[in-house]
Amino acid sequence: MSNLSDKLHSAPFIRLLVPFTIGIFLGDHFPPELKWLFLGVASCFSLILIFYVKILYKQEMMFGIFLFPALLFLGLFTAADHKYLPERLAEGEYFALVCEYPEEKEKSFRALIRLNESGIKVLAYFEKSDSMNNIEPGSVVWFRGQPELIKKTGNPFEFDYQTYLIRNMIGHRIYLKKSNFHFLRDPKIPNLAEWSLIVRSRLLKIVGKCGLKGEVFHLVSAISLGAREELEPETTLSFSKTGVIHVLAVSGMNVGIIYIVLDMMLRFLKRKKGGIFLYTMVILTAVWGYSLITALSASVLRATAMFTFIVIGKSLSRNPNIYNTLAASAFVLLCFNPMLLYDVGFQLSYAAVFSIVFFHPFIYGSLYFRYWIPDQIWALLTVSAAAQIGTLPLILHYFHQFPTWFLLANLMVIPLVTVILYLSFIVFAIAPVWPFLGVLITKILDWAGQGMLFSVHFIERLPYSVLAGLYPSDFTLIIAIVFTVLVSIYFVLKIRAALTGALISIIILLIFNDISCYKNLSQEEVVVFNLPGKTLAAITSGKETIWFTADRNVTPASLKYFTAPYEGYRGIQKSSLVCLSDSVMVNTGKYSHKENFLSFNGLTVCILNERNTDRNNWEHFPHSDIIILPEKSSADYNRLLKWFPSALIVDNRMPSNFSNLNNSQLLSPDKPNVFYTKSGGAVQISFKPVVAGEKRVIKSGYFSH
Repeated sequence: MSNLSDKLHSAPFIRLLVPFTIGIFLGDHFPPELKWLFLGVASCFSLILIFYVKILYKQEMMFGIFLFPALLFLGLFTAADHKYLPERLAEGEYFALVCEYPEEKEKSFRALIRLNESGIKVLAYFEKSDSMNNIEPGSVVWFRGQPELIKKTGNPFEFDYQTYLIRNMIGHRIYLKKSNFHFLRDPKIPNLAEWSLIVRSRLLKIVGKCGLKGEVFHLVSAISLGAREELEPETTLSFSKTGVIHVLAVSGMNVGIIYIVLDMMLRFLKRKKGGIFLYTMVILTAVWGYSLITALSASVLRATAMFTFIVIGKSLSRNPNIYNTLAASAFVLLCFNPMLLYDVGFQLSYAAVFSIVFFHPFIYGSLYFRYWIPDQIWALLTVSAAAQIGTLPLILHYFHQFPTWFLLANLMVIPLVTVILYLSFIVFAIAPVWPFLGVLITKILDWAGQGMLFSVHFIERLPYSVLAGLYPSDFTLIIAIVFTVLVSIYFVLKIRAALTGALISIIILLIFNDISCYKNLSQEEVVVFNLPGKTLAAITSGKETIWFTADRNVTPASLKYFTAPYEGYRGIQKSSLVCLSDSVMVNTGKYSHKENFLSFNGLTVCILNERNTDRNNWEHFPHSDIIILPEKSSADYNRLLKWFPSALIVDNRMPSNFSNLNNSQLLSPDKPNVFYTKSGGAVQISFKPVVAGEKRVIKSGYFSH
C-alpha cells in the first residue's frame, strides 16, 4: 500500500485534474454568459494562493481548501468559454473551404466545410456529380442555400448526435443540388490538418499501386493510418463483437508500438553522455511525425500527447510517477479542448492506460513462466485483461455488449497489428524507390491482413462470442465502478475497509435493481417516436411492448436501431410489431386492431392517414384517446379537438411558426393536448387500464430520459 500511496501522494497533477474536471462537467450545464464571473472567482482564489503561498503551503489542508475552488471555477470558465451555441444562418451565397475528403454515401457525398467569412463549420451533403472525384482538403466551393440548424430527434435513449456535433463545433448542415454549388479552380493553401489528410491519401495510394485491394486494403489503411471510412460495416461490427475494435482506431496502441520498438533500438543512447537528449528528440519526432501522417486525428493526438509526457518524464527522472504523467497529459489536453472530457476515445484511452498501470503488475505477478514465449503470451493476456477491467463500465455504457473471447482475440490480433504497422511503413519508404521490392512486401502485408480478418471472423463465430443487449442504468454503472475500485483496493492493497465498502455497494445495487424491476413491472406508457417520413409508436405494459406503425414495408430488423435501446432500458422481455392498415382486423387476448385503430387495455390509439381523412364522418368517428397524424395527413387538429376535446393529438409535422421554439414553448396554453414530434421529439404518454368513470391518460409530455 505504501508504494502506491506514495506515488499517488506525489502526483500533484491528480489533485489539479480532479477539481478542474468537475468544473468542466458542471460548466457544460451553465450558460456561456457566466464565464467572466467564473474567471473572476477563479482569479480571486488564485490571488489568495499567490500572496499566501508560503503560509498556506505549509498547512496542506488550507492550501487544498483554496486550490480546489480555484481550479473548479477555472474549469467552469474553460467549459463556458468553449461552449458553442450555433445560430440560424441566412439564405444566400457562400464561399467555403473543404476540410476533408468527401465521403461517398448512397445518394450524395458528405464533407465538412468551413465558411470563409465566419469560420462556421457546416456538414454539407453534395448531390453526386463528376466534379466531386478530384476534390481534396483545401478546395474552395461556392454554394447557394441556407444551412439549417442540426436538431435532436428526441427519441428514447437514442445517441445524441446533435450534442456530439456541437461539442465538435459543428451546428449546421445543408444539402446541395448540382445547380447550387461549384468548386473553384484555384484552391487555397491547406492548413496543417488539411495538408496531413492529403499526405495520408498519397501514402495510401502507394500501397494501392503495389497491389493491395479490397477489404484488406481498407483494413490496412485503418490500422496504419486511421483511414477507416471505407471499411465495410460488417467488418467493423465483427471487430466490435470480438473486443478488438480499438485496433481500427489509430490511438495509444499504435503509438505505443512505435515507442516500444524505438525504445529498444535507441536504448544504447541512454548510456552515452548527452545521449538522453538525442534519445528523447528522436522518439518525440517519430511519434509526432506519425500523428501528422495519420491526419492529426483526435485519438492519435491524444495518444501522442500522453506518450510525450511519458517520454519527457522518463528523460527528467529515472523513476517518473506514471500517475502524475497521465494526469498531466489529461490536464493539458483539457485546457486546450475541455470537450474532450465527453469524447468516448478520450475516456477509454485514459481508463485503459490507468487500469493497465494499476492492475497489470498485480495480475502479471500472480504467475511465473520460466521460458520467454509463454512469458510473452502471459504478458499480452494480462495487459488485455487489465485494460478490460478499467474500460468495462464504459463499454457497457456506450456499446451495450461484452465480448467474451476478448483475451483470445487480442492474443491473435495484436501481433498482427505490429506486423501490419511496420510493413506498411516499409512499403511507404521503399515502394517509390524500388517498386518491385514494395510489391513483394505488400504481398506479405496482404497475407497479414487476411490472417487478421480470418482470426476475427473465426472468433466471432465461436459460441457465446458476445453478450449483447446489456443496458445498465447510469446509477448501476456508478455502483459497479465503486465496487470494482473497492475490490481492487482490497486485493492489491489489503485494506479491509475497502471490502466492507464493496459489500455495502452490492447491497445498494440489489435494492436499486429490485426497485427498478418493480417500476418496469408497473410501467404503462405510449411513446410516439420522431422518425422522418415514418410513423412508429410503442405501447408498453409491464415488460411487454407492442410496436405499431402505418408503414407496411418495415420489419423488426429495420427498426432495431430505435427499438433495441428502448426495450433494453425499459427491461422489455416480449415485443411484437403491428401494422395498422385499412384492410386488417386482429383480435387477440392482449390487444385488438381494426383498420387504423388499436385498442389495448381500454386505451384506443388511431393513426389518421390520408385515406381516413378523405372519408371521415366526424359524427361517427370511433372514440380515440390518442390520435397520431403522420406527415402526409391533411387532417385539421382544430376540428379533431372540437369533436374529441379529451383526445391527445400527436402531429408528425412541424408548424412553420414553431421552428424556433423549445420543448416547453411548444406546449400551447390554448391547445394543451397537441404535441409536435418534428419540433419537440418523441412524445411520452402515461396511462392506466380503463376504470369506469376515470381518465385513461395520466400525464403526457415530450420524452425525457
